Amino acid sequence: MADSLIHRHPLQRLPSPSRGISALVHLVGLSSFFWAFKYMHENPNQANQAYGWHFQYLTVIGLTLSTLTFFVGLLADITLSRRLFLVKNILSICSAPLEVLISVLYWGLRSVRSRYQVHIVHANLASRSMSDWSFPNGLSFHFMPVRSSTRALCHYGANFVLDLSFHATPSIVMLIDLLFLSPPWTITVLPALMVSGTIAFGYWFWIEQCFAVNGWYPYPIFEALPTEGRIGLFTLSAIVMALSTITLKWLFGRVNGFGLPTGPESRPGDIRRKEGL
Repeated sequence: MADSLIHRHPLQRLPSPSRGISALVHLVGLSSFFWAFKYMHENPNQANQAYGWHFQYLTVIGLTLSTLTFFVGLLADITLSRRLFLVKNILSICSAPLEVLISVLYWGLRSVRSRYQVHIVHANLASRSMSDWSFPNGLSFHFMPVRSSTRALCHYGANFVLDLSFHATPSIVMLIDLLFLSPPWTITVLPALMVSGTIAFGYWFWIEQCFAVNGWYPYPIFEALPTEGRIGLFTLSAIVMALSTITLKWLFGRVNGFGLPTGPESRPGDIRRKEGL
């Protein structure tokens, strides 16, 4: 029992690192991630030739972080290294909230139905009119009248597997890793804000560097916003990502238990008092 607790946190659902289920989950996740990168390589667009490649897009940055996280996790499974397992868990604090945020943004906006049918396509860098609004999840949203919805739905079906690979599978496998193959996170609100703020504003500086070389932004919305607007946008993004981190921490507790400590039943000196010494 003691040896088991040393090698696995009491609230961790399944053994990890291990060469069983843990290795299988990480291998399946990596296969999906590599397929997504293979698709980008074999279906080039203007971003392939641009400074920063597809790493200008937050979706691809999230995919890269997830790939690194699962690669380290698989190495930990193969070698049964507790140190690599710790590194994987640290990386997960960055990659899991980001992937969940990307998925929520993408699928939430994709499901919007009102007067217009939302036609979702991958960012078309050649079409950059102000009617094409891009959101910080790697996609452009082109609004089409309802009469074009049938054609748009056919487009959805043709790209459904691609959508899953980029915008669903990463968050799903990261959630599986967090909820079943990891110990509980100990991060609190302030450190979560610091991590998310570093990622958000680091991304802003990165796309400004790409803009200085390429002459265009990955998302047209950045051109529409003044500097103050961009500060507000990235500040809000950092707050939302921090909320995602805390929500995932809470979800882990709901699934596996919060491990609340119980008060001690005895204290130093109790025996003497009870025995009247």
